[in-house]
Amino acid sequence: MNKTVKEKKLREFAKSVINDLRCKKEIKYFLRYFRLGEEQLIQEYVNYDLDVFDYENEIYESIVMRLVLYIHNLLDGSWHQDRQNTILEFLKKINFETAVDVGFGVPTKYIKHYILNKSAKKFTLVDLYDSAFDFAKVLLFRWSKTYKKTINFEKVDMNNMEYIGDYDVFLFQDSIEHTKNPTGYLKKTVFLSPESSKFILSLPIGPSVPSHYIEFKNKEVAIKWLENSGLKIEESKDIFVNPKVDLFASDLDKKFYNFIVLCSKK
Repeated sequence: MNKTVKEKKLREFAKSVINDLRCKKEIKYFLRYFRLGEEQLIQEYVNYDLDVFDYENEIYESIVMRLVLYIHNLLDGSWHQDRQNTILEFLKKINFETAVDVGFGVPTKYIKHYILNKSAKKFTLVDLYDSAFDFAKVLLFRWSKTYKKTINFEKVDMNNMEYIGDYDVFLFQDSIEHTKNPTGYLKKTVFLSPESSKFILSLPIGPSVPSHYIEFKNKEVAIKWLENSGLKIEESKDIFVNPKVDLFASDLDKKFYNFIVLCSKK
């Protein structure tokens, strides 16, 4: 796709979410709260999707990037919405009391429409960057003034190979590939976790980008990787990008998609 055309479309998508009556008030609030300009947000959205080969993980340190990620989740027709729905669907099938979302990025649909309505369930949100917690606390407070009864935060660097503790469910939403040793980290977590633990992972299938430390060229490679890490797939779903909306993938292989799995330990 021509870069000028792509940039124009990306700007239109960002504006469509910012001005959507369903979320306009909320996004305007975030802009005021974090002292961000609307044009600044739009430009960062464009930069993020314009060329996925142009940045590494440090891009997630900024607070504006958290709002960019959130806007992606709200964009109608995007694969981000399909991914959220699948994660929610899988979680509802599991009988659990505690869960952890490792490298959560921003709070997603399962928290708003499920966890915050299930006070008996406790969720821990883990990330490396303070920006994730700063944005999440503001967003969650708007969703529920009592979110602290259900949601905890923990700052963890997966690169340190630190075990995050025992949970009924371990969730990795396009996050484990961002750590320097994805294989070692998953194997350690699976080995030390309770025997009854469930694992939900969303894995990018296709070419690698600079912010990733592992490449799954096809689904078979991902399945073998999961099995070698001590997991057994109970259910899976392929989430394909929408070429009309998910323009970040325009420079990637046309077969690029997300492989979401619900696993138990072998």
